[in-house]
Amino acid sequence: MKLETVTLKLPPKLLDDAGVVASGQDVTIGHLVRHLLAKEVARRLHPKPSNRAEDALVAALQALLARDFAEATGWRDLAARLARHGYELRPAGGGIALYKRSCGTRVCKGSELGFGYGILVRRFRAAMPGHPHGTLGQCFDTGPLGKPAPEPCGTAPPKHHLAPLFETAPDWAALTEGLRKQGYYLRAQGTGLAIYGEKDGRHLCNTAAVGFRYRKLVKRFGAPMPGHPHGQQWIKENPVVQNDDAPEFEVIDTEWRPLPTET
Repeated sequence: MKLETVTLKLPPKLLDDAGVVASGQDVTIGHLVRHLLAKEVARRLHPKPSNRAEDALVAALQALLARDFAEATGWRDLAARLARHGYELRPAGGGIALYKRSCGTRVCKGSELGFGYGILVRRFRAAMPGHPHGTLGQCFDTGPLGKPAPEPCGTAPPKHHLAPLFETAPDWAALTEGLRKQGYYLRAQGTGLAIYGEKDGRHLCNTAAVGFRYRKLVKRFGAPMPGHPHGQQWIKENPVVQNDDAPEFEVIDTEWRPLPTET
C-alpha cells in the first residue's frame, strides 16, 4: 500500500503520551495514528445500524399493541394477540424483541415499547417458553389450586430509582422540578403519562412502571397535570379511570383506538 507523507503538529505532552502507547504495543507512532484514523473514518462513513427503533415507529407500535400487552393473561395469550397483527416476540440477550412474522425482521426491543422481559415475567409469573434466561432468577409459588398465586418468593424486586421522588412530591410543580434536576421531564402518553430524558428525548418508561399511574397522581395532587389533554373532568366522567381496584400491572397507559377499516 502506497503511503503519503503528512506532517502533524501535536502538543508535546500528547506526542509523549502517544509514544508511550505506541511503545507498549510495539508499533511506531505513525502506525498508531494510521490505525486510529482508519477506525474513525470507517465509523463515520459506514455507521453500524442501531438496534434502537425510531421514535415514530415505537409510538405507532405502542398505540397498536398497548391494549394487547395490557390485557394478555400469559405468554401464549400474548403470542396469539401479537400474531393477529403480524408480530411475534423472540428472546434477545437477557430480554425480548419484537419481530415481523412475515419476514423475520427485528422491529424493536420489548423495553422500547414499555414492556421489558422482567416486567412480563413478573406479571405472567413464568418465563417466556424457550427463553435462555428463564425467570431471571425470580422464584414464583403457584399457590393453592383455585386461589391467586402469592407474590414472588425471595427478595422483592428493587424499586425504580425515581419512585422516591414520586412518593414524596406534594404537587405537580415539585414533581416536575425534581425530575428536571435528574434530567427527565413528563409528557402526556395517550390517557396516561410518560417519563422522557431531557438530553436525548428518549422514552424512559411510563409512570405506571414506577407505580404511579396518571389517575393516581391526579387524585393525590387534586388536579390534572398542567397541559395534559385529559383533565379533571375527563377523569371524573370515566368510570374505568376512577376504579382504584383496576390491575396495576399496566405499563403503557396509552389510549387505544381501533384502526380505521380498509376501504
